Amino acid sequence: MNEILWPKVWGLLATPPGIIIVLGLLGVFLSIWRRWLGGILMALSFITLFVFSVPLVGKRLAAQIEQPFRAEVLAPDKLPANMQAIVVLGGGRDDGAPEYGEDTVSSMTLERLRYAARLARITHLPVLVSGGTVFGEQLSEAALMQKVLEQDFGVRSKWLEENSRTTLENAHQVKRIFTEANIRRVYLVTHAWHMPRAQWAFVNAGLDVVPAPMGFTTVGKSDLSLLGYFPSAAGLQSSAIALRERLGFYWYRSRRDAETAADAVRKAAPAK
Repeated sequence: MNEILWPKVWGLLATPPGIIIVLGLLGVFLSIWRRWLGGILMALSFITLFVFSVPLVGKRLAAQIEQPFRAEVLAPDKLPANMQAIVVLGGGRDDGAPEYGEDTVSSMTLERLRYAARLARITHLPVLVSGGTVFGEQLSEAALMQKVLEQDFGVRSKWLEENSRTTLENAHQVKRIFTEANIRRVYLVTHAWHMPRAQWAFVNAGLDVVPAPMGFTTVGKSDLSLLGYFPSAAGLQSSAIALRERLGFYWYRSRRDAETAADAVRKAAPAK
């Protein structure tokens, strides 16, 4: 569990609002020793909070990540050939949702399932839902996704991938299932801001992926008005998601580079 939990903790501390709190607390402690330095850090934490809470800033940060995939939005009349399946990644769960009287998928996962169902109806391809149990829940996220997909959208998922806890594990577990099913070329459904990291993970796992991005960030008229420059919780959330995705992408790449370097060292080492 620690190898999954600690990267998430560090990611939360390195992005808003975690990094802002860290800067503020550091400023408080340093003010005891060097008042001017502590004051600078506390001022920096307030400035950071203000900037990242501005809706227009958060949306611009997210839109930059999504930009490469805007040209890849799937048009129903121009779908690629030789596709074999649809993979939809989980995006969280709601434990003990009172309106349903049981665990169900989060709103983020629901958005992904909605688009996957639409794509399945257009292409008539089988669907795989992917998501495990991070904290030992009774039902996997994939099981919850399967239930919602069938009951609410009338689409049956052919495969459940229930062992993954991260996007990287999503990719490797899905690859294992599809190797047995002789499937290689798939649509990948997830939010547009998550797609760079997800696509990278699946391609490096050995799958031929066609991105099926959804949930693009849009800048509306209200964002360009005076309201777009007033700090809000929604603005801070957009900034946090965008920064966390960048951090996660570079973390995945650094891990792979480190593993590649380690393999090279082992191969170059003289046999004993």
